Amino acid sequence: MASTINSIDKSIASLAQSFQTAIKATIDSESAPLNRTKTQKDQLDVRRGVYTDIRTNFDALQSAMQAMISSHASYTMSMVPKLTTTPGTVGGTTLTATATEGAAAADYDVIVSQLAKAQIKSTTAAYSTDSALGKSGTFWLGGTGTKSVSVTPNDTVTGSATSTVATGQREMGTGSYTLETRDFNGARQFRMVNADGTAVSIRRQSGSEYTNDWQTFTSGTVDTGRGLTLTLDKAGASASTAISYTAAGTSINISATDTLRTITAAINAASQPNGRAVKASIVANKLVLSSAQTGENHSMLFTLMKDGVANDFLGFGADLQSAQNAKFTVNGMSVSRATNTDLKDVIDGVTLNLAADAETNKTARISIAASTDKSVGLMNSMITKFNTALSHIKGKLASTPTTGADGKTTYTRGPLSGDMGFSGLRFEMINRFNSTISNSGSFKNFSDIGLTFDKDMKLTLDSAKFSDALKNNASDVTALLDSGLGALNTIVSRYAGETGSLAASLKTFDSQRSDYDRRIAKLNDSLTIRKTSLYNQYMNYQNQIADYGRTAQMFGIITGSNTNTSA
Repeated sequence: MASTINSIDKSIASLAQSFQTAIKATIDSESAPLNRTKTQKDQLDVRRGVYTDIRTNFDALQSAMQAMISSHASYTMSMVPKLTTTPGTVGGTTLTATATEGAAAADYDVIVSQLAKAQIKSTTAAYSTDSALGKSGTFWLGGTGTKSVSVTPNDTVTGSATSTVATGQREMGTGSYTLETRDFNGARQFRMVNADGTAVSIRRQSGSEYTNDWQTFTSGTVDTGRGLTLTLDKAGASASTAISYTAAGTSINISATDTLRTITAAINAASQPNGRAVKASIVANKLVLSSAQTGENHSMLFTLMKDGVANDFLGFGADLQSAQNAKFTVNGMSVSRATNTDLKDVIDGVTLNLAADAETNKTARISIAASTDKSVGLMNSMITKFNTALSHIKGKLASTPTTGADGKTTYTRGPLSGDMGFSGLRFEMINRFNSTISNSGSFKNFSDIGLTFDKDMKLTLDSAKFSDALKNNASDVTALLDSGLGALNTIVSRYAGETGSLAASLKTFDSQRSDYDRRIAKLNDSLTIRKTSLYNQYMNYQNQIADYGRTAQMFGIITGSNTNTSA
């Protein structure tokens, strides 16, 4: 239709100016219904925009209130632990720590005697890093080619055997393991842990996926996919079974033309048994090997052989650094761990990270106290959303004064001016916060826990008073909020959400808007037809005038008179 309107307007523009003026005056007069409908639609759009904003504000307010009403699924209000660490040495670190919500409020004194370290060895210096060493043999990593397993059968583990390592998996490293079993929700479950107590990833009995989590099993064979197969009986009572596994490892063939660089690259590219892996580097023209993991149970396991006999043909010396566990005490209790970081199993609910400066009996105190920070944050969030919702309604209810150059003041009505429904809603919500609230606790007013209105009728929070009430009378605060915010939530629910009255009103507005669009389109079509009719009418007039002019010219030529028809 836009192209049609544009086309007829272009046609009208070709008429004489007096005819264009006449058509415009006619169309302007007959456009009154269209303009009236557009104004009505604009007014509807303004009101729809206001209702949309109110719903957005009320939805946000409802979510904020429900987070503090204990009966709601979205309830998240709670005391949370606040952790601080104080190193015993000024300027030192000793450790860092974080706490989850489950951490108990307490003080923990930590004394670190040693950090976990990886074993390190090196060869004697070579001439250069890229010169052939002229040495040959076999470098075994993590084993010597033969795997074995030792298990004392019991009523849970009735048999064991070595097996092929699955494609894409690494062989289990040589060491001690434990098969743990438990009954969970009526199902018999098992998992495997290494000597550090860390769960090992193995293939699920029921499929091809791998997991280090507990898994349900049935009596029969379990192929770990990591070089070990076990035969299990789910009826067995044994909760743990010791397993000793010796890895086959992997080998690298070294020739006389190999250099420090080629040997280093070959070692680092090899798929080595997990937990006994070796990393290679070159320092001062020496081949340096180090355990990929720290801790006593992860010392390097490698063998150099020549002609089938052990032969250290690369010339490794004594340890530059021995493998060791981190050792420390927590409130006098001794702890040993294979790593220095991400220690989640020492203090319940706390993750410890020992710092590089923590050795030689460095100390630190971890203090955990119950904090109201989360609850204060939730309350401040609710207050902000409450003030936003009510301030927005107040602004839309008000009339705006404007003073002109003549000193006279006029008022522009707000889109909700005179709307007693929203005016009453605002008053009711404010009144609820100022009213006495019946509940089972000792607090009967929101002001008892620090919630009051300022001179501008903005809700405010005395954080110290609220925190004190939470620390000393948490159940009474909960009772007050459940009752007081619960009543407010009931009011807001009438308006908020998909089932509230605001959503219904917006659907009505959308329907009315569609009706206006149809009416506007119909009126535009009618005006286009009218313009076309007027164009044709005035074009006919214009053509007749042109014909009269040509006739007059011809008459002048015939009679010899000088007649001007251009005027």
